[in-house]
Order: sequence, then C-alpha cells, then structure tokens
Amino acid sequence: MITAGSISRSEAADRFDFLAEQVRGRRAALKEFTHTDPDFVFWIYPDGRLFDAKDAHRRNYPKGHEHILKDEPEYGGFLRGRVATRLGHQLVVVYCREDALYKDAGRMSQFLKGITRLPIPLDPAALVVSDNADIYGTLADIEERLAGLVD
Repeated sequence: MITAGSISRSEAADRFDFLAEQVRGRRAALKEFTHTDPDFVFWIYPDGRLFDAKDAHRRNYPKGHEHILKDEPEYGGFLRGRVATRLGHQLVVVYCREDALYKDAGRMSQFLKGITRLPIPLDPAALVVSDNADIYGTLADIEERLAGLVD
C-alpha cells in the first residue's frame, strides 16, 4: 500500500478510520462512506476535462464512451472518482492503478487539471486516495511530486 505526501497513514486514519494500516473490510468501508452522501461524483477525460457523473458512474458516463465501464482499472484513459466529507474532512477517492497518482506524470497531470474544475469547494487539505486506500496526499503533494517527475 502506498503512503505518500504530507499526511501520514496514522493522521489519515485519525480522519478516516478505514485508512488505518490493519483494517478488515477497508474497501467496503471506503465504498460505503463515499457512496452514502458524496459531495461530487466525477469522470475526468484523458485531456483533463471534468464530467459530472451525478450520483453514479455506471449510469452517468461521458456519451459515446460506454466502453470505459468494462476497462477497469484503466477506464479507457479516463479517471473516475468521488469526493465526500466527514466531520469537516474531505476525501477524494480515485479508482485507478496503484501507481497512477504516485509515479505516472500523465495521470497526475490529468487528475490535477480535472479536479481543479470541481463545481464545489475543494479543501486544500483534502486527502486523495485510491479505491484500495493508497494514500497520495493532498493536491499540493501531488503537484510537488509531479513537478519532481517532469523536471
């Protein structure tokens, strides 16, 4: 499991208990949290454009791109995710390969372009994680890591 950025796994688990190191049912708990009352559900096109998936990815995908639903975890080059908040802490979950927002400059750039276009306020301290609970840090952490990859 990846833990990167300025927020340790311990700090992340203080905010979201299912992100702790040894949690059984982590994926189910993460899914329950993000599906219960999401702030925003999205797809991000390969070029960084944001698509509002309303309340469900499977029912609301970009027109003409139904094939992305059958291409996990690549999604035909799209990124899919959800933003949810608990007790003032925001979590951004992205369904992706483990290293996508850790070492893949193209995916990191795509994510940053899209997520900055959210029609809702995004807390600068929002924690970005994968659907497998890999921790990528905050947006600033991803920006910093991306800058290091492209320098």
